[in-house]
Amino acid sequence: MNKCKFCQIINSNKNDEEVVFETENFIVLTDKYRRTSVGAICLIIPKMHYKNLLEIPKENGNELLEVIVIISKSMQNAYKCNGIRLWTAVNREAGQSIFHSHIHILPCKSIKDRFIALFPGIYDLPRKILTFSNNRLNKKKNFELAEKIRQEIDKINV
Repeated sequence: MNKCKFCQIINSNKNDEEVVFETENFIVLTDKYRRTSVGAICLIIPKMHYKNLLEIPKENGNELLEVIVIISKSMQNAYKCNGIRLWTAVNREAGQSIFHSHIHILPCKSIKDRFIALFPGIYDLPRKILTFSNNRLNKKKNFELAEKIRQEIDKINV
């Protein structure tokens, strides 16, 4: 999968990424291209290339659920928010734009955050129809938001 963006990151190009958490089968990165008003959006990505969530083997289901819980609770504590949205797409018709399975975890505290959570792909549109200000994280801010989550991870008891 040489052309797969996530495979490239997993196999050799983590230097420009904020890795928040990692297990045997999954890696969690912050989304450096978008955030909510509360904090960083995280992506849970399987280390093996699966086109979408439906291809992930059931043997990895418990591990995936544990990662979702750890990251979600850590975000709630780090960003002092109760709202968490999970989002994924299966195939282009549902809005999938990177064809390596991944789950978005979005911390939410406002109506704006819920809208971003409903339509995370809106930032991928070549021409922005709606503007939500510049939500892209600079390297320093991305590190700071990721570090808040990392500090909370050890406190989580799954």
